Amino acid sequence: MDTVYAWIVSLFAALWPFGDTVTDQGRFYGYVEGEYVYVAAQSSGILQTLDVTRGGTVSLNAPLFSLDSDKQLIALEKSKMSLAMARAQLDDESTGKRQPELAVIEEQLASAKAQLALAEATYKRSSELASLDFVATSRLDQDHASLEAAAAAVQEQIAQLEVARLPARTAKLQAAEESVKSAREDVLRAEIDLAERRVNAPADATVQQTYYLPGEYVPAGTPVVSLLPPGNVKFLFYVGEPQRAALEMGTPVLIGCDGCDRPVRAKIVYLSSSAQYTPPVIYSLEDRSKLVFMAEALPDEPTTLLPGQPIDVRVAQ
Repeated sequence: MDTVYAWIVSLFAALWPFGDTVTDQGRFYGYVEGEYVYVAAQSSGILQTLDVTRGGTVSLNAPLFSLDSDKQLIALEKSKMSLAMARAQLDDESTGKRQPELAVIEEQLASAKAQLALAEATYKRSSELASLDFVATSRLDQDHASLEAAAAAVQEQIAQLEVARLPARTAKLQAAEESVKSAREDVLRAEIDLAERRVNAPADATVQQTYYLPGEYVPAGTPVVSLLPPGNVKFLFYVGEPQRAALEMGTPVLIGCDGCDRPVRAKIVYLSSSAQYTPPVIYSLEDRSKLVFMAEALPDEPTTLLPGQPIDVRVAQ
């Protein structure tokens, strides 16, 4: 990217008399560089909308573009239906049998109680007749057995009704709860997948470039828009070998340019430890063989200077 900027700025070289790379007054030369944010979608798809244009500005969380989302909408609806089914199953397991099933058992209990009442009456009558020797002892034993059987049937139906009113066993309840949890996570995942189809601006920025048009296929992870936030502008300049030792990290500098009303204050944030020959951006016959060190500075406040713009740098007094 440095080479690209170098050749862009070199177009201005003929119009701007740089002179030496480093003058006796300690003036250095370089250019503005931007660190772009390349915004892409995490998944592939057809570009549905492009909400920005080159050269425009966007604010934080403003829509940039969106991809087709039919599959994600269907997946979300399907996951919501699965969650509803899982919740219904949990409710069913938590409340025991349904009311119609309970009504059947209650009817069976009522029938067993009626049979018990009949068996009690029959046994009582047989006991009275047996005391008068009107029935055989075997008949009395038979009626007594029928009474005990009817009483046992009543107890059995009472027990079944109590069990039917109880919730499901712990293992079944836990399985139903896990199903609800899994379905809820599926819904959350589907919502995230759908939200990822629309991409918003990560910061206030200028739209540097757009790479696709609506209707085109966009591979996953491929930038659709490049942005330049104000804080991502920095200044690259080149320091002569004799002056390198006089600079250090944090040194305040003043950035000047053609047409600037006043210099931009900045601080040095990087100093190269290796020398290089003068780059084409400040190349001339006079300094073609000079060794220079690249330096970077960040502005103290957001600046309106544009990437590729030539600058001159002086150490602030």
